[in-house]
Amino acid sequence: MQTLKIRENFHPNYHNYSSIQDFDLKWKDILKNELKEKNEITVKCHKISSELNCFYIKNDEDDIYLETSYIIGLDFISDDLSVMVEPKFDSNKNEFSIDFYKIIFESLPSVKYNEDISNLYHVDFTKPTIEINQKEDFLTPILIIQFITYFDNICHKGLQKGYYWIENNLSNKVKGKILIKETLKKNHFKSNFNKTFCKYQEFGIDTIENQFLKFAFQFCINYLNQFDNLKLLNNFEPKIDFIRNTLERVTLNTSIRKTIYIKKNPLFSAYEKALELANLILKRTAFNITNTTKNKRETYPYWIDMSKIFELHVLHLLRKSFKEGIYYQKKYGDRIPDIVINSDSLKAVIDVKYKDYNQRSIEIEDIRQIAAYARMKSIFKDLKKDRNEILDAIIVYPKCGSQNQSLDLDNLNSKTELNYYNIYKLDVGIPIIY
Repeated sequence: MQTLKIRENFHPNYHNYSSIQDFDLKWKDILKNELKEKNEITVKCHKISSELNCFYIKNDEDDIYLETSYIIGLDFISDDLSVMVEPKFDSNKNEFSIDFYKIIFESLPSVKYNEDISNLYHVDFTKPTIEINQKEDFLTPILIIQFITYFDNICHKGLQKGYYWIENNLSNKVKGKILIKETLKKNHFKSNFNKTFCKYQEFGIDTIENQFLKFAFQFCINYLNQFDNLKLLNNFEPKIDFIRNTLERVTLNTSIRKTIYIKKNPLFSAYEKALELANLILKRTAFNITNTTKNKRETYPYWIDMSKIFELHVLHLLRKSFKEGIYYQKKYGDRIPDIVINSDSLKAVIDVKYKDYNQRSIEIEDIRQIAAYARMKSIFKDLKKDRNEILDAIIVYPKCGSQNQSLDLDNLNSKTELNYYNIYKLDVGIPIIY
């Protein structure tokens, strides 16, 4: 299987095909050959966006036209050819490689367990797997950090209890069902007549669901050990230690080879999402916990929305500065603004745009969108603002090397007003690899 590696948001009008490794030497001819029978090839992920193409290629007279969007990931172009779209960003006409792991490890813990980010990614289990390098797997860190966040919440509330079967060799007593075959083999044939092998139910935390979550948790620990040299993991150590202590009386069952589900229970609402993530994590590695240590791995095709990743980066910076009053994706009627700030020092609505607005004007559609949010009666009511007041509306966009590496009150007050009253723009730094 050959894999074409290309940057996100690639457009031939702005980028040179020479930026694609071995394009003229190899890929141009390979892609032309793929286009012999059809004029164009489109790879989409409808779960993320029905409008955007993850990868698009077509014949362009004697040449080819190729483009990608801000959706990164891995998928098939044909049966023996795949494409990997990598995270990169243009800023001031320069291209930068985004430090994806830094953003993920710092930002995802800021998401509360009851905030839905399920549209952040999609995994297609209906297609065959593709072999990639472990370091090129952008999805696993997202799943693992999400899982640990949910599981930490579960452990603080208390593990769900239930009935489960136990097989035990009891001395001088009988409990539940006698296992005749095991009793004869392990006791009577060895002249040990005071023991009986029994199967019975107990009520406690060592349920199959908790065993499955512990199995997934151990996988996460094995995976995170690869990042021991990163200071980014310091945020996770208290959570990991707490989860580990909570699971002491739960069996580590590494023989599980099937997905586990649970009936909905409003008292343990986080269980459903935690098990869903555990299923995703383990299914992608064929329930083999040793796959975390291999340099090469097989993965199902997947796509990740980088605009949502940047959204979470902005959310992290805000919640780092404002301990309370940061509403993420809160629904107001049929509208869902990205972020609303409701603090004593600042009340504002924020629209996060993953676009290079450093050298061009803000698009009018983006201005209209945030202007509508900033005039909504339900938001005014939530923020306890009078109808005669004006609510600040801030469009936040990325800039590599920005002076705004945080989003505290001082930096937010440095925003630039557009040609519309109380509508502002503000660039913010995004981690890059130098």
